[in-house]
Amino acid sequence: MAGESARPTPSFFFTSMESPMKQITAFAITLALAVPATAFAQDSTVDVRFDRGMNSKEIRSSITGDQGVNYRLSVRHGQVMQILFSQIRGSCYFNVWEPGNPDSAIHIGSAAGNEFGASPTKAGTYRVQVYQMRATARRNETCKYSISFEVTGEGSSGRPTAASGPSEVAKGACLYKIGVDAGIEQTSALRPGYWEIIMKANRGNRKVACTVSDGGEIADWVEMR
Repeated sequence: MAGESARPTPSFFFTSMESPMKQITAFAITLALAVPATAFAQDSTVDVRFDRGMNSKEIRSSITGDQGVNYRLSVRHGQVMQILFSQIRGSCYFNVWEPGNPDSAIHIGSAAGNEFGASPTKAGTYRVQVYQMRATARRNETCKYSISFEVTGEGSSGRPTAASGPSEVAKGACLYKIGVDAGIEQTSALRPGYWEIIMKANRGNRKVACTVSDGGEIADWVEMR
């Protein structure tokens, strides 16, 4: 009606609406800060390859802001893999995806810690992502870290991996038989449990190919020079 003042809105209306909104906003902020920054950043990719005769590799590096790194490591079914991660300075973490399952990480470093092991492994390429959380990424902080990869075992193919290398017993048997001071130049997997070890004398041009089992039994001996 004309001249009638508008009814005041009860104060409890604002109070009852405001509180849930504040709770929703606070929850959304908390969730956003917990999301890894690299979930929406352009990560670099590094293929992990072991040096000849080695079954492990340590990498020291750093990431800044929302730029993460994806390490890719190929393994055989049934091998044993171990990953160790350490923050040298700053705050960063690592996640792991197994072959054939790109949508769901099997290890979340921020919750599960800095160690991951797979025994046995699945055949294929594992992806290991190093990242910062959104909060530190937005501040453009830098995290220095160390990450090491180790893979052991023959795998389902029955052949030794190029990374595993001959046993110390096998190498010792060949070096003993050559009878002079010599160094190992090359090792190659031949068949399950057997290796070819190329040795060269420290003096002169003598070079020998020794075929030996992991138990130290010499199966063949060829004087190359």
